[in-house]
Amino acid sequence: MKKVTQENIPVANELPFDFVDEELSLDGWGDVDFYCAKDGILVLLEVEKNQKHPNTNVVKLWPFLEEYRKNKVLLIQVIRNDNKIPKNRLNLCDFIGNKLEQLFPNQFRYYKYFWPSDIEYHKRKILKKFNDLKEINFAYSDETYK
Repeated sequence: MKKVTQENIPVANELPFDFVDEELSLDGWGDVDFYCAKDGILVLLEVEKNQKHPNTNVVKLWPFLEEYRKNKVLLIQVIRNDNKIPKNRLNLCDFIGNKLEQLFPNQFRYYKYFWPSDIEYHKRKILKKFNDLKEINFAYSDETYK
């Protein structure tokens, strides 16, 4: 596996998860910057620094979710303020993330925020999404992604 981008580690370290310091391969659908398995949920973190099409980092989860129906996934997408992504592409991230939540209501949650910003506010929102998934009775083992 490929190591994560060092300058994105401070973003990951602000969040209430112990992310692995290697990217995760989504079995041919792309790689994810950071990941961890916690309480039966695969937590994914994408940090967008130079990505001009961040919507691809959301849509690549669609086939993965189809193939791994027993996995619960929380995708956190962080847009660094120094990235000048066009608004339409940011809107596509929200549209696709919301659509995936509708298509996979027992399996997927999405949260996007800009960095740096009020991290305590975002932690609360992220943990709400995490806990929503956690409450769903669904078979999954943390061992799958270790």
